[in-house]
Amino acid sequence: MNYWEAVGAMHRLELLRRIQARSVMGDSGLHPGQPRLLQFIWDHPGCTQKEAADELDVTPASAAASLKRLEKAGFVFRQPDEKDTRRNQLFITDMGVAQMEEHKRQFALLDEKMFRGMDEAEVEAFRRACEKMFDNLADESCRHLTIWKLAQKAHENEEGKDA
Repeated sequence: MNYWEAVGAMHRLELLRRIQARSVMGDSGLHPGQPRLLQFIWDHPGCTQKEAADELDVTPASAAASLKRLEKAGFVFRQPDEKDTRRNQLFITDMGVAQMEEHKRQFALLDEKMFRGMDEAEVEAFRRACEKMFDNLADESCRHLTIWKLAQKAHENEEGKDA
């Protein structure tokens, strides 16, 4: 069986979705990677910069730079921890919540457009096929990883090849 065309279709779809996602991101005022940091802070009010960096598997410097931009834009604020004044807790602002809600709305529209013309059964069959392909490729080093950590691992592998 020749899988070349199916794999090519999958790559084309992923690349086009990435292009359109970047277009949506351009309108939001958020940089790539910031929505997931903002989402983590929203889901974990009072978290620390280190906790966010660890969970998202980014360097402390990268998290600091993103937080500085998010803070400057008015999406997050830092507050000293009452129990340990050496630590700052992170919180999302009302403006950050509104930005995330708009971000989610825009991506829901993008996904709706992508799946247009497919019924629920077709979408579910597509999801199951993707899960099966993932299970076929995954080993114990990546089976448990979140989508964000898989993306980081893919990025690290690409950088390693360039060196």
